[in-house]
Amino acid sequence: MPEPAPALFVELGITSCFSFLRGASDARDLVLTALQLGYDAIGIADRNTLAGVVRLHTEAKTAMMRPVIGARLDLVDGPSFLAYPQDRQAYARLSRLLSKGKMHTLDEEWQDKDECHLSLEMLITEQAGIQLIVIPPDNLEAELYPAPYAAEEIPHLKLVGSDKLVSFTVLLRAIAPLIPSLGYVAVSYLYRGNDVARINRLDSLAKESGLSIMATNDVHYHGAEIRPLQDIMTCIREKTTLTKAGYLLNANAERHLKSPDEMYRLFQKWPHAIHATRDIADACRFSLDELKYEYP
Repeated sequence: MPEPAPALFVELGITSCFSFLRGASDARDLVLTALQLGYDAIGIADRNTLAGVVRLHTEAKTAMMRPVIGARLDLVDGPSFLAYPQDRQAYARLSRLLSKGKMHTLDEEWQDKDECHLSLEMLITEQAGIQLIVIPPDNLEAELYPAPYAAEEIPHLKLVGSDKLVSFTVLLRAIAPLIPSLGYVAVSYLYRGNDVARINRLDSLAKESGLSIMATNDVHYHGAEIRPLQDIMTCIREKTTLTKAGYLLNANAERHLKSPDEMYRLFQKWPHAIHATRDIADACRFSLDELKYEYP
């Protein structure tokens, strides 16, 4: 089977079934669908884990596609990030970061099973060689985060009790200088009614912080027909029912793999967001084939 020609867009925001009760598709379905849609490479970014990368690596190699190995980092005191190591050393740092989060709480207590607590400070320490893409919250102003020390000189700090809290828009300007590996802000066009205005705002915010935007469809399943399964997973996770879930469920079935051509059409006003995905995929060449057991 010949290798697929390089696609203009590479999906890097994929949540697989290894993100427990969040992703509804396994690596095989994701890879086969991506191949049919014309992808030559595909990323994986499960929540605070690298558990799914071996399966994706195996399925992608079988399909003559290049797997882009990564993870999604959900911070206790900050927003989430997509994290893609550029080389073996960066992969080791990402693995070490996740291991620390699974071993201890931020207070250095033994961690509960299946928990992973990561802080902004931990991410800054291990960031070298890891391409980071910050994921904005749904509400850019209402979601508040503890102010990092660099935010002390930034105006518009919101005081809540004795703690200084800042919105995402303020936080991004504060952390961008602290994280040289942070180059992008993730944006999605999910037919929510405010997509154009939101992307335009994030584009401006990214430029103000010396960053760019990167397109992703925030993929949680390989095809739209799988959305009901993902809804059921959400209800199990949130301990509710389909009839009571309401806004806990996504508003539509758009979070599936879309073809590079379709993504280019959606982001025709922001072509740099599409080009960013290719740039990141080409820069992050780490492969699990590089890992070999080294005897002591």
